[in-house]
Amino acid sequence: MATQYLVSVENLKKQGLIHQNSDTKILAVAIKRVQEMNIQPATGSPLFRALLVRVASGVWTADYSELMDDYVVPALVSLVDYKVALLSNVKIVNKAVGRSSDENITANTTSETISFRDELHKDAEFYLERLIGFLRDDCGTKYPEYNEAITRTNHDMKKIKTGYRINWTA
Repeated sequence: MATQYLVSVENLKKQGLIHQNSDTKILAVAIKRVQEMNIQPATGSPLFRALLVRVASGVWTADYSELMDDYVVPALVSLVDYKVALLSNVKIVNKAVGRSSDENITANTTSETISFRDELHKDAEFYLERLIGFLRDDCGTKYPEYNEAITRTNHDMKKIKTGYRINWTA
């Protein structure tokens, strides 16, 4: 089964802080991990699967378009920005894990990177909390999958109730 993405790498680059020349492979992996580790718990597995079906089919109602465009995509983009801020300068190669460098850019110091990631973390938490709040306020009216019981399979994820977490990782 082919991997489905809630946002394409191209749209990620357009909507986020990630530069156009960033490695597409790393971005695709980051999108997949973030949507499964953060978006799926925020929406719950039934609604997450319903969104993937709509992405694959291209069939959207106004309500689901609003959910995707105004809540899911901003949360996903901010979460990927946060994750990639660390991944983009680390390489895993045959003999080592290390930092990569480029002659056209000077890498941030560790403290500068930490400060930058802290800001990205705040953005990601905000958009994730906004997504969860929107779905909780809806109470399953527009998005009945959000209230669907998680009994079908063992791989369904329990919904998280807030986007703010201690020891939070994207």
